[in-house]
Order: sequence, then structure tokens, then C-alpha cells
Amino acid sequence: MGRSRRKYKQSRTKVRVGLPKKNPRLFKPSFSVPPKLLRTLAEEPQWDDQGTVNSNYSSFGVLSDPNSLTEPSPDPQTFDSGSDLEEDDLKSALGKKRRDGRSAPPQPLTAMQRIHISRLVDKYGNDYQSMLMDIKLNPMQHSIATLQKLCMRYHIYQNKNPLLKAK
Repeated sequence: MGRSRRKYKQSRTKVRVGLPKKNPRLFKPSFSVPPKLLRTLAEEPQWDDQGTVNSNYSSFGVLSDPNSLTEPSPDPQTFDSGSDLEEDDLKSALGKKRRDGRSAPPQPLTAMQRIHISRLVDKYGNDYQSMLMDIKLNPMQHSIATLQKLCMRYHIYQNKNPLLKAK
């Protein structure tokens, strides 16, 4: 008689995929603290017994309400605009107000985005509804609002792209 399938499968070695070994003595920080902010952290803040809990938390750099990051605060006075030590790029990435009061400038399009949006703009101009309906030229099926933002970024950086000037 033949051998059972179960015994055959159990006797075979399994292929084990191993991850690369990590060096336990090598420490890599997950993020880097800006040097200006690092200098201010040198002096340790003290707990103020007369102050409020929120003011003490803010002096330590800790949020008193962790849910305030995801939900809009009811009153605009509690909005944290950040310290002056943070760079404008860091503030715009964190959603805080920049020093000049503006938001971050829109990023230029990638090469593939530029190809797709240029074809749509050449064919339809500013007719975003027609762009939305075109399945062949809009394979990602972007919404009208997304198409408007992409076209705005395309027109802003149209003459400033070094790859286009070289051609």
C-alpha cells in the first residue's frame, strides 16, 4: 500500500523565510528632533503648583487632550499655532499656522502625474466634468475637486520644471 499523504507532508521540511538579523547594539532613532527645538529642551521645565494643568502640560510640550488632534476644537483660542522655534515646513506638515500666515505651497507634480494631466488639459482645457467622464485619459478616475487641484499644480509648475526646459 501507499504511504499516507499526511505523513508525507509532515516529513517534508518547510521553507522558512528569514528576515535579516537586526544588530541589537545599533540604535536608530525613529525621527530626528530639529536642533533649535533640541536646544530648548536642555533646560527642564518645572511643574507650577499655582498654574493650571493645561498650562503645565503645554510647558512640558504635552497635549492635555489627545483627541484634539483628530477633532476640531470648539473654540479657536485653544488652537496651538506652535512655537517660533519650529520651522515653517514642520508647521505646515503638522497642520499648524505658519509664521507668514499662509499654508504650504502646493508640491509639483510627479512625472507620471504630469503626463496624465497634460493629456487631459490638452484635450479638455478647464472642462473638469468632461475630464471626469473620460475613462481612458483619467485612468485613476479622479474626482472633479482632485482634478482641479492637479490642474492647478500643473499650471503653477508648468514653466518651472527643469525637465520640460531641457526638451
